[in-house]
Amino acid sequence: MHLTRHSDYSLRVLIFLALRPEKRANIAEISTVFNVSRNHMVKVVHQLSKFGYIETTRGQGGGIELAKSATDILVGQVIRQTENNLKVINCHKPLCPIVPACLLKGALNEATEAFLNVLDSYTVADLAKNKNKLNKLLS
Repeated sequence: MHLTRHSDYSLRVLIFLALRPEKRANIAEISTVFNVSRNHMVKVVHQLSKFGYIETTRGQGGGIELAKSATDILVGQVIRQTENNLKVINCHKPLCPIVPACLLKGALNEATEAFLNVLDSYTVADLAKNKNKLNKLLS
């Protein structure tokens, strides 16, 4: 299973915000810390806002913050929403001749679901438990 950078960066943003629940962040700050282009981070933040994970406020005193508690954000759900395609294989391009009898696709779909179920057992708060170490690395 390979996740896109978009999902990776989405989780990084959520972890970063979970480490500082009392303080708003901004896109420039997050982009700098993770060495990600501002343009890409704008897209990530926009999508996270659309999904209801973060709130954005423009203007003086504005910024980005979690819209809900980090304990309420399931990692598996974030992955389901940020990944465009969780299908591990495409049996139709090119068309595989054994499709009518093949069990591989079912096994891979089951493995993908197990992968997501494990991630559903983690919250963003779980990923930010080692707050002191993470904050040292991000400062």
